[in-house]
Amino acid sequence: MLKSYNKLWVFGDSYTTPGVCVEPADSFWGLTATELYIDTIINCSRPVNSFISVQQLLVGISEQINWRDDLVFVGVPPLERITVFDNHCDTEYLGHSINALTWEVDKFDIPEHRGLIALQNYGSDRQLVLHSDRSWLETDVLRQIFLLTQWLDKLNANYLILNLSKDLDKDNIWGPSRFVLPYCKEHKNCVLFKNTYHGINIGINKPADSDTPEGHHGPAGNKYFFEQSLLPKLKECNLC
Repeated sequence: MLKSYNKLWVFGDSYTTPGVCVEPADSFWGLTATELYIDTIINCSRPVNSFISVQQLLVGISEQINWRDDLVFVGVPPLERITVFDNHCDTEYLGHSINALTWEVDKFDIPEHRGLIALQNYGSDRQLVLHSDRSWLETDVLRQIFLLTQWLDKLNANYLILNLSKDLDKDNIWGPSRFVLPYCKEHKNCVLFKNTYHGINIGINKPADSDTPEGHHGPAGNKYFFEQSLLPKLKECNLC
């Protein structure tokens, strides 16, 4: 018997933003809602979001989530991004409330991210010390994921943490990662090192907007990720 949920919450960046190279009904999160008969999706994604933005949104609106009866997808965007104050521009942040029966979309304001913006490509065309070395950058993110799982597990939350970018290095073993790397590799609610949105599609489905694996997938890539990785993980974690 399928587990019943009231809502599916989605936090991420452009790879999970409604309408970016794939319509909601054909996205991996839309397919999840259809498979599990979830009528309402609250998608809080926006292009260029950093993982700090994802955490700011998740924690900021956590009181709106019914941790017992809702399902939550926490996306990990490309790591070379930062969230900064917008210098009093009062930049709004809009989420998407989606009826998964009709696929009608209504936008709503999320004040918990108002006044913040995310910047990308630090570590390539811009300089940020944290992003200059991928080994430390990944370790830093794994520490954040460790803290998130500690919080979510204490809430008995129904959740998955999904890497939306390149696979993390499972062999990135050094002093600072000695605890968090094996912890995150073994945590059943994390999809970080293999079978990720990008990684599982390499050589199978080409992104809709790029010749590189880091592009945005259309319906085929989203369906393949859902069927080959996400749905089996949901079953493994007794989330469906």
